[in-house]
Amino acid sequence: MAHKRPWHCYSSWSRRPYQHKRSANHRREYARGGAQSKIARFWGGNKSIPWEDWELVISLVVDRQIQISSNSLEAIRITVNSALQKTIGRSNYRFRVRPKPFQVYRENRMLSVAGADRIQTGMRHSFGRSTGVCARVRAGSVVCDVGASLNDLAVVRDRLRIASMKISSPCSIVVTKYKTPEVFKQSGLPLYDDKKRREIPMFEFVAA
Repeated sequence: MAHKRPWHCYSSWSRRPYQHKRSANHRREYARGGAQSKIARFWGGNKSIPWEDWELVISLVVDRQIQISSNSLEAIRITVNSALQKTIGRSNYRFRVRPKPFQVYRENRMLSVAGADRIQTGMRHSFGRSTGVCARVRAGSVVCDVGASLNDLAVVRDRLRIASMKISSPCSIVVTKYKTPEVFKQSGLPLYDDKKRREIPMFEFVAA
């Protein structure tokens, strides 16, 4: 039985996917079926408190344009959500995963058993079959957000550092929202604009 290929075979992307027809509804006309998404829940923690009411919103940002598999997104969710729930409690943080795995990736599986040349077609029909789904993210996109207090910053930073190892790209830990300028300065993290996908330098930072 063929094993899964390493993810660096699918991590890069540069153009529109071939499987979507050039129409308004983007029907999946070529790549049908495939495995279901491994991640089903994108939220965690206390969702009743708005993001603006948390002292800090710490985010994980990717530095390259990549594809992230649904397995990696589920691994990120478990890594961050389960640990924070045990250490600081469910009501003391808010967590979400931003990318949604809608993109289907395919694989032309090759057999390696005895007599495989009599069974498979090789590269004659090399379009491949749908293997799973992944999310396409651009450089500077936010993968996940964690809203917490300043006292829990060390725990959140450590879990996001471990979550960055699940992604095949260098990542950065930044602050996207803060409650007061004093709390932001005590955090020691750079300020990031998630809409423009760029870091805000200190000379542009204006204390309210």
